[in-house]
Amino acid sequence: MALLVADKVGVWRGTGPSRRQVVREVSLQVASGELFGLLGPNGAGKTSLLSVLSGLEVPGSGGVWLEGKPLARANPGRVGLAPQDLAFYGNLTGRENLEFAGQLYGLAGAALRDRVERLLKSVGLADSANRPAITYSGGMQRRLNMALALVSDPGILFLDEPTVGVDPHSRNLLFEQIRGWNSGGLTIVYISHYMEEVRELCPRIAIMDHGQVVACDRVETLLSRERGILRARVEGEIGPELPVRLGMTPLGVENGWISWSCAEPARMAPELVRLAEQAGCRVRQLETRPADLQQVFLGLTGHALRDE
Repeated sequence: MALLVADKVGVWRGTGPSRRQVVREVSLQVASGELFGLLGPNGAGKTSLLSVLSGLEVPGSGGVWLEGKPLARANPGRVGLAPQDLAFYGNLTGRENLEFAGQLYGLAGAALRDRVERLLKSVGLADSANRPAITYSGGMQRRLNMALALVSDPGILFLDEPTVGVDPHSRNLLFEQIRGWNSGGLTIVYISHYMEEVRELCPRIAIMDHGQVVACDRVETLLSRERGILRARVEGEIGPELPVRLGMTPLGVENGWISWSCAEPARMAPELVRLAEQAGCRVRQLETRPADLQQVFLGLTGHALRDE
């Protein structure tokens, strides 16, 4: 059953002659318990769509449903949002920020204290809870930002570019926490322009470009649309008929390396070696490069993901 449904959502920005549509007829579904990725370059419309999906903004057209109800009539506490811009008070401690947010959702007394302590522990800030948030490192601030989004015990959590400005170690800690929350049943929508992060975390993704969802599917299905690269150094001459038999397309020769594009290059490599040996050639070196999301994006849009 879909937890979140968006149907033909449209969003406009500006007024008069400068008015433009930044989200165009977007439809998608996020299942309960899913870790779903929303991938696209800066300016693709991801944050504008997020504003609608999280209830911060009413769509100009179309609609959004959460747990079977129109989002406007759903319990606002069921939606958690960790925005790209950090949303806490720097002069308050980590604990005070969480306590204040909990009070806004009607928590008090033992229930509030328990929720705050559990969140501080879950994001690794228990030992720093009484320090002003402004003194936290970039990674700690990101973790506090996510903890604040979980104060209301939401059914769905939106994470907008959660690794901006963090070091690799902090990034890995954030990933561990995200996976842990998701394995506990929390539905998460991860928004990013980093292909590697989305592929690493999310089994299913939507790809946005110029305000539209240009593809939405499981990552392996999207990757299967594109061809990888197989490179080899060979003693002897591989005739053109051998790669053709394997469905490989020549890409050229550079510094002694012959390159072909092909589906599943890792599977094609031993077949190429076998056929080359039968033809009296020796393959001295092999390299394989599987298809990646950059190729998928390029194939769908005609330009690279980081062109914008």
